[in-house]
Amino acid sequence: MTTATLGILGVGHLATYTVTGLRRNDDQRQIVLSPRNAEAAKQLANNSQCTIADNNQAVIESSDIILLAVRPEQLDGLLNDLQMKPGQLVISTIAGITLEQLKQYPALQNATLVRTLPSASAEVCAGPVPLFPANEAAESLLNSIGTVVVLESESLFNTALAHGCLHGWSYHLIQQLIDWSKRQGMDNDTARTMVVESISSAIALAESRPELDYGDIGNSIATPGTYTLKGINQIKANHGLEAWSDAMDTICK
Repeated sequence: MTTATLGILGVGHLATYTVTGLRRNDDQRQIVLSPRNAEAAKQLANNSQCTIADNNQAVIESSDIILLAVRPEQLDGLLNDLQMKPGQLVISTIAGITLEQLKQYPALQNATLVRTLPSASAEVCAGPVPLFPANEAAESLLNSIGTVVVLESESLFNTALAHGCLHGWSYHLIQQLIDWSKRQGMDNDTARTMVVESISSAIALAESRPELDYGDIGNSIATPGTYTLKGINQIKANHGLEAWSDAMDTICK
């Protein structure tokens, strides 16, 4: 069976970690890059065995699937002189641009449109990859770079985009705890190991017990008289937990 050729319009960070993840997962399909960001395209082509097209229309003509990975403000200029092939699968990674908005562009009116937004962890083939609507070819491609989560509505897809921000925020939380540990006298490697293993092991334990909520497990540990309870009460008193859901609300709005 012939593997679908992937064409990428918009060679930036998202395209780079998507292609890196595909190659890491031994996906050897042909990948054709837009030439517009010449330096980034050349580096990605050299590192990940991709081809650089002469122009953007050539990307479309030589590809079965198109990954649309430009910034929202670049969309008008990109699509002005382009035309997708009838029925061609176009996977948009443009946050905040709905399918209905995409369909207003003449270049996309005959295409098959879906939305996704992988996180940076796609380069190591990890993390959720939201998708709307369901599409077998898109799922087959994206499952190589993470765990595809098909959303039932575009509204839920937009909610899932906040989880992409959560991914980015997590690094700051982890670094905050590493820095605190170092201030107590730990060297960097010890501090990093302690924090990372504390958090990753909590996830491993909870995922081994899918019948329990994460909160149930936390409450079973933070029992009266424990340091764990004293600490979580301090976090709650300072609205530390609420701050995370408030940030998610802000993104969704």
